[in-house]
Amino acid sequence: MITTLIALVLAAPATLTVGSKAPPLAPFTADAWVKGEPVKELQAGNAYVVEFWATWCGPCIKGIPHLTAMQKEFPAVQFISVAASESGPKEKQLDTLKTFVADKGDAMGYRVAYDGDRVMGKSWMEAAEQGGIPCAFIVGKDGVIQWIGHPMEMDKPLAAVAAGTWDLSKAKEAATAQAKLEEASKSFSKLMRSAQKSNDYTIVLVKLDEMIKSDPTNTQLLMTKFQILAGPAKQPQEAITVGKQLLTMDLEAEELNQLAWVSATEMPEKSRDLDFSLAAAQKAVSVSKPAEPAILDTLARVYWDRGDKAKALATQQQAVDLGMKDDTDAETLGELKETLEKYKATQGAKN
Repeated sequence: MITTLIALVLAAPATLTVGSKAPPLAPFTADAWVKGEPVKELQAGNAYVVEFWATWCGPCIKGIPHLTAMQKEFPAVQFISVAASESGPKEKQLDTLKTFVADKGDAMGYRVAYDGDRVMGKSWMEAAEQGGIPCAFIVGKDGVIQWIGHPMEMDKPLAAVAAGTWDLSKAKEAATAQAKLEEASKSFSKLMRSAQKSNDYTIVLVKLDEMIKSDPTNTQLLMTKFQILAGPAKQPQEAITVGKQLLTMDLEAEELNQLAWVSATEMPEKSRDLDFSLAAAQKAVSVSKPAEPAILDTLARVYWDRGDKAKALATQQQAVDLGMKDDTDAETLGELKETLEKYKATQGAKN
């Protein structure tokens, strides 16, 4: 989150944003349509989700079940997943993509296209100054971009667009506010670099408070403050105060999980507030749709540290079982299993 905020200042002003007319699709060949019926153009009267991803991108792969679930939930919305950032020799990229998609089968339940020449990578991603993947664009029935962001965060915007209740004017205001935030972040990034060298975050926190005062509901700013207080500034009690404020706000599951994990594992043990960690972890699980192994893993850790070993074991087992069913990568699944075995061994030694 801290590095994300700093990275925002490195980009030039976007020429494609919320409220802009969506650019055309690339002139994909039939072979480049790796999965699903080809779509030649964005047609009026249809809503679309255009997502950019790559086969090497861990977060992209992790989000595949979520996108599949959303395509099922909103069948009238056409999902198009564009691979515009494949790595390796170009002559092998399409075959690599086809193999990946074929291996996923029905678990990847939406259209997939290969943008080997990065036509859309330039006209969409670069024009919108989106430097990271996965990234999704929601295009309304009028052909206008309604929302831009991480696919894991688009549930509510997409539901509103599909229902015809999305307020584009408010979304544009939010995008404008974000642009202003990025401008204000230029000075913040310099302060942050200086603080990292001197290990003194006083001025950084003052600047953050000024930015929060002008935008008090900006969860990104508050999350950044929480991380700085909990980590390098070494002010855990102040971090918990900010964390409790964040718990009252409309956060995504991953943000709630971050609050829980940082407060439970990265703060000095004597300063931890495991009641807060539990509240954040339980809320993360409740809003996580579909359920995610990593979030269950955090809840299990909090249960364990609170001394509720039975709940910790049961929850960690759920995380492992879910990880074996979905597309959790082998390394993460191995870590989940290792944690479960550690809990079992410790519990068994005490019995």
